[in-house]
Amino acid sequence: VAKKVPFTVSAHGRSWSDPYHWMRDTSDPDFAALLAAENAYADAFVGAAGGGGLRARLAAEMRARLAPSAVSPPQPWGPWSYYQYVPNGMEYPVLSRKLRSSGGLAGRFLSYLSDWEKEEVLLDWNEIAEKFGYVHIGSCRISPNHRFLAYTLDTSGGELFSLEVKDLQSKHVIFSPPDKGIVSLAWAHDSENLLYTVCDETLRPNQVFCKKMQSDEAGLLVFMEDDVNCCVDITSTKDFKYITVNSNTRTSSEEGFYFNFIPNTNAFCDVYHIYLVFDCSF
Repeated sequence: VAKKVPFTVSAHGRSWSDPYHWMRDTSDPDFAALLAAENAYADAFVGAAGGGGLRARLAAEMRARLAPSAVSPPQPWGPWSYYQYVPNGMEYPVLSRKLRSSGGLAGRFLSYLSDWEKEEVLLDWNEIAEKFGYVHIGSCRISPNHRFLAYTLDTSGGELFSLEVKDLQSKHVIFSPPDKGIVSLAWAHDSENLLYTVCDETLRPNQVFCKKMQSDEAGLLVFMEDDVNCCVDITSTKDFKYITVNSNTRTSSEEGFYFNFIPNTNAFCDVYHIYLVFDCSF
């Protein structure tokens, strides 16, 4: 039974009693003791109910109501078809792709002979979960040349995502910065520059970095939002020519400047005071 501590809350000309207001202080040792007692009670109740097999029976009933596998519709892009599916008996999805046929009966026959229907696994959530015990993939972006896969992942459950870039030819992770709290990703048209946002200590996305894949240098800071009321998000246009940096509040959204990426340099130049857009075409 949780303790009660007298406390009065007042707002909008009204007052009421909140004896459990003390629970807002999660460092209170009584709060940790209460959670431990609640968990112990729940474990004892479930362990004793149904002859001790209630938990296993409930889990079996829920699994029986789930489809053995789930597959997303294939998304054609360039020479590939991308899709996700949950393998039978697994908890997490797998991102895969297959080469598309050239069209027509002859094209499909040649595709069959050349093994074009062979699946290529790009990212298996289950392998990561087996290593860390848990995984949550946030953003997941394929580069325009279909060679790199950039994704954010959380392996602790704390919603602090890290970034990994995988070379789909070598199957190795080639870039993994130490930053935590990475939210959105966007590839430049050349597939060599990846832009990503990083959160501050309050978990507000406020910085945009640009990383060149073939360089050993760390990501370059190209934009910072100083307004604590604004969160930064980045997206790319469908042709990957432009990357927009969007500064959003709860009630507004704006692109404040227009930037043009200078080829073969790490410089961005202010062109128009209209939109914040990175021109990453070379």
